[in-house]
Amino acid sequence: MWKCLNTSQYISFSRINDDWCDCEDGSDEPGTSACSNGVFFCENLGYISRYIPSSYVNDGICDCCDGSDEYEHNIRCENTCEEQHKKYSQELAKKDYIYKKGSKIRQTWEEKMKHIDKDLEDEIRDISNELKNAIRENQKLKRSKILENFKTFERENVSFPDILNESISNIFEKHKNMFSSFMDLWQEKVGSFDEALTNLKDKYDDDPSNIDLSNMIKSLEEIKSYLDSKNNGYNEYIEELKNDYNKFLEFIQQEYHKFQSKERSFFYSVEEWIKRRINQIKRYFIYLKILIDDEKIDSEIIDNYDASGESNQKIDELREKLEKKELLKKEKYKNFNVYYAVKDEVITFKFKDYIYEFTFLKDAYQISSNDNNRILLGSFSHFDGDNKLYYHNGDRCWNGPLRSVVIELFCGVKNELISVMEYERCVYFMKVLTPGACTLPSNKIKRDEL
Repeated sequence: MWKCLNTSQYISFSRINDDWCDCEDGSDEPGTSACSNGVFFCENLGYISRYIPSSYVNDGICDCCDGSDEYEHNIRCENTCEEQHKKYSQELAKKDYIYKKGSKIRQTWEEKMKHIDKDLEDEIRDISNELKNAIRENQKLKRSKILENFKTFERENVSFPDILNESISNIFEKHKNMFSSFMDLWQEKVGSFDEALTNLKDKYDDDPSNIDLSNMIKSLEEIKSYLDSKNNGYNEYIEELKNDYNKFLEFIQQEYHKFQSKERSFFYSVEEWIKRRINQIKRYFIYLKILIDDEKIDSEIIDNYDASGESNQKIDELREKLEKKELLKKEKYKNFNVYYAVKDEVITFKFKDYIYEFTFLKDAYQISSNDNNRILLGSFSHFDGDNKLYYHNGDRCWNGPLRSVVIELFCGVKNELISVMEYERCVYFMKVLTPGACTLPSNKIKRDEL
């Protein structure tokens, strides 16, 4: 008895290859076409052995290269195994040659990318430095508005005999006005800072998940706390001086003419007090100037000042440029940077009334041969790691979705677009040959093929 291969059935040996299907799996008729689900083994000596459906046996068509599938009919099948092996070997050698040559070209791209990576790093560093300098220069311009307020004081800072030669009332009035001017400017700047901080907090309320914005607000609040502490100190000191000025100004305006000629000793005591207070004012203004020039405070403000929204156009342009470069480095080609080496090469393919073109990591277009009208099929989105590039957000189809493209990459010795099809509405599929896809070693190619 003989057991069917994939079932529990048993049949007699005489029923094997009797042109009648007895086993449910068709295994009793490997040499006939009786079973629709059976298979026939082609030995194909000199080439690749394989199975064919049993229905192909003795059907008048030579399916096995050794002709073993046609043994009952008066059909003479030539043994073509040696010829097919030769043809197969040539095709395999050609494919192996393409992979080897394409792999060498890919290596040159990889070497090029090493230089591009370095150039990109240098460019990011240069833009970053330029941005810092621009922010610093911008801050100098803003800071100069405060420093300008001291020029008047410095111009008036003549010797004490010259000062005392002026009327005492004018001296008091002049310095009182200078304090008032300084405080107005200080309050204006602190007020602008508070307003900018409030605007940032409003933005954060709209987007509480923005960690960068949250950190920026914390940093600015620390600076505001520092400014408030200094502002309180200025207010207390200036109010004290103002009170003294007002009292003595009132006194001198009312009483000075009485003592100017009669009570010289009293006048000298008042004069000494005035000199001491003026010295205090001088020291205080010098302290304020040093405080504003202080590098530590300056660096804190420079690092965060642009968050107020007052940065100039150059700073905005540099920041945008830097963000694009950093995005390119971090996201655009971290997993497929070899194609960045040929990102400017335009690959085209003519099909019917259109010319299709695309560039790696950029855009894909459909161009009319009649009027050169260009339709954006999509801009590069991502690479899936399986030799497929995805392009999204193309021009919208009429009453349809935005166009998009899937580009499948195959090993080739040059970049070549070989086919285009629209496999569903507004979604295009392209096949592209490129050295960038030549990543398999030649011995693996042979193992896979065999």
